[in-house]
Amino acid sequence: MLISIIIPALNEEKVIAEVLEHTLWLQGHSEIIVVDGGSQDQTLELAKSFEKVNVLQSSKGRAAQMNYGASKATGDIFLFLHADTYLPKTYYNDVNKLLQNTEIVAGSFKLKMDNPHPIFKFYQWCSQFNLEFFTYGDHGMFMKAEAFKTIGGFKPIPFMEDVEIQKRLRQLGKLKKTKSYVTTSSRRFQKNGVITQLIIDTLLVLGFKLGISPNRLKRFYPDH
Repeated sequence: MLISIIIPALNEEKVIAEVLEHTLWLQGHSEIIVVDGGSQDQTLELAKSFEKVNVLQSSKGRAAQMNYGASKATGDIFLFLHADTYLPKTYYNDVNKLLQNTEIVAGSFKLKMDNPHPIFKFYQWCSQFNLEFFTYGDHGMFMKAEAFKTIGGFKPIPFMEDVEIQKRLRQLGKLKKTKSYVTTSSRRFQKNGVITQLIIDTLLVLGFKLGISPNRLKRFYPDH
């Protein structure tokens, strides 16, 4: 089955080339789609330098970018990948094996950070649990294209779109985790520090669960 790997990007010149090189190197029947949301750096040019990558442009916003990429995708499975995240070597077989089960409509990988800080070991441990508040976009979420289209894709919200979509997917069938891990950047923890950022993240998730508008919450979660 064809997997459409959809990568939303915004000002990712420091990481996009390396992630695309890695993704193209992986074995599997796939197409790679980068959706730029109006980068002001060299992201667009770098992505376009890869002949085997389909580069698109859309309005800013991860949900809007991923929806646009999905509208142009031809795969049986949509895999949404952050621009600073690396798929495991076994991703293709892992995803296909999981979604062969007709009861499963979507899933994600477990998560590793590219930082040896002890708190990230706990973060990694949490990523194994198949719950919406332990599963986020940087885990490499994937789903059957049919399921994505049935629920109408991501809601046009500026934040927590990865948590929100899981609620609707679970109404169609099961979500499962692979045994393998993606590796993602810890860069967003650098400005505020690891502990402070984790506290902020936890409060934001709780705020969303309590019904606070994603528009209000987004003010405390910059694009990088």
